[in-house]
Parts: sequence; structure tokens; C-alpha cells
Amino acid sequence: ADERPGKINLGIGVYKDETGKTPVLTSVKKAEQYLLENETTKNYLGIDGIPEFGRCTQELLFGKGSTLINDKRARTAQTPGGTGALRVAADFLAKNTSVKRVWVSNPSWPNHKSVFNSAGLEVREYAYYDAENHTLDFDALINSLNEAQAGDVVLFHGCCHNPTGIDPTLEQWQTLAQLSVEKGWLPLFDFAYQ
Repeated sequence: ADERPGKINLGIGVYKDETGKTPVLTSVKKAEQYLLENETTKNYLGIDGIPEFGRCTQELLFGKGSTLINDKRARTAQTPGGTGALRVAADFLAKNTSVKRVWVSNPSWPNHKSVFNSAGLEVREYAYYDAENHTLDFDALINSLNEAQAGDVVLFHGCCHNPTGIDPTLEQWQTLAQLSVEKGWLPLFDFAYQ
């Protein structure tokens, strides 16, 4: 274990101080104060959420002027949190497509398997982490995903892989994109830490 006194644990997705407490960050307090002073209603957002937020999210992911955005091939949905987003995706895939199987990394965030299983989808694992060398085992990852079939879905962590924190390089992402095209499986991204 890391014995350094200044270490922090971000593995669970929240900041805990050295006493195990989860303090409210100053930036969050400022944002809450701004809302308190400026919001004019507590009404629910419309079904589309905040369209400008969706547009900006697409531009962040695909780049301004992307043909994916311009051709209206990218879709954005605002959801009730990360687990809610995954459940919306899982239910959509199970009820509206022919998808029967979803691949998740080993290791992965524990909720991934249960969310997709709960939607009635089979969950398979692909190799990801080389524990001995504390690195991405890209060769094993590719070997695993060579077993994925056309019509399967492969779940990736968009950044800061949970729980390893290890992400593919740009070249490795490009290899995965090409493999997806060749094999006919659909990549699905969990962007928890953007």
C-alpha cells in the first residue's frame, strides 16, 4: 500500500480526506451558491434535457464540425447519473436491437455486469490489465475481442479506466476502432470522468 501521507483515493469516484470524510469541495459550494442566487424554477427539464449541453458534449467527443454531428449520426441523452445512463443504454439495446451479448473489461467497475445482466443481456469479459507489470495487456485484449461476434457490444471506459486508471494509447484506440469495423461489433463508451 502507498504509505505517502499526501495520497488521496479517487478509486470510488468521490474525494475522501485523510479522515475518511467526503467534504464538499469549494467549487461545488460556489456552484450551489450560484444556483441558489440565480435559478428561477425547480421545474423538471424537458425530455431532451439541456440541448446545448448535448451539443457541447458531442463537440467534445467528436470535434467541432464533425461529420458524425453534421450528418446527425451522433445522439446524446441526458440521464439520471452514471448507473442510470448505463441502464438506459442496456434497456435500449435489449429492447430495440438484436444485441444479445455485451463485453466488459476484466477488471471493470462492478456495476457494469449487473446492469447489463439485469436488462437480460449476456455479459462476457475481455482481458485488460496486466497485474504483474501494472499496464494494459493490449495483446490479450485484442485476442479476447477477436472472439466478439458481429452484433455484439463492447463496453469501453472513455478515460480513466475503472478500477485500473490505465487507458489505451491513441494508436491502440485506432486499432480497436479498426477491429470493430472488421468484426462488426459496436463500441459503447462509459464516460464517467469527463
